[in-house]
Amino acid sequence: MEMVGERIIKLIDSKEAKLDSTPLEASRYDTHSDFNVYYECKMDKAQITMIGTYPVFMTYTDGNDGDSPQLPLHIAALLKMNAKIDEYRLDGSYDSFENHADIWYKLKAKPLISLPVDAVINEEGELERIDHWANKMWKLGGSRQMKIEDKLKFLYEHGRREQVGMYLRNLTLRDKTFPDSYKLRKECERIHGHMKITLKFDVRRIREENRELYSKFNFVAYQLLLLTNLQNGVKPANAFENYI
Repeated sequence: MEMVGERIIKLIDSKEAKLDSTPLEASRYDTHSDFNVYYECKMDKAQITMIGTYPVFMTYTDGNDGDSPQLPLHIAALLKMNAKIDEYRLDGSYDSFENHADIWYKLKAKPLISLPVDAVINEEGELERIDHWANKMWKLGGSRQMKIEDKLKFLYEHGRREQVGMYLRNLTLRDKTFPDSYKLRKECERIHGHMKITLKFDVRRIREENRELYSKFNFVAYQLLLLTNLQNGVKPANAFENYI
């Protein structure tokens, strides 16, 4: 998956990554999959990172598992695939101070995580508090005179990761041009839907112990179709009429 993903990344121009989950539907009589109230079906779940409209990495979980714990695996995969991205868009299920900080620090990308309507400015993430803590750790090399990027990096590396996330989250909250989460979800759902039309991207009639492997096999099959089109200059790369 990562090998194919890395080849795809080398052939595309987009620097915009996004992460969202999609249901892998099970039979309604299935005794192993969870019933998900939101999707109103029994299911397992795939978390998929795309760059532009190209899926490059996937993780597999049970149907009611939280999305946020999967993010470190996706960050590690993007680093391994040498992805150079400017921004990483995620829906509200990934909202945490740590996730904001990790995306900024590890991927050197802008975290664009959807926030709830009742989100508030966190005082500990304000510039005055950033300056306070950078200056307080002067013996370790901190200073309020540092550039803001250097302060954030310094604080992240010296046990203040959550505060760095608060600062970045405050920036998002104040950004009036922040992209609508609905648009993110619709774009992800469009590609996820195309994957399910193209191949068997569900867990019906598959033994429980084989479901993760089969799901990932099918994901890689879709990646290979994309890669073939990209290498041969077929546009749009997500159209597979030539294979029918």
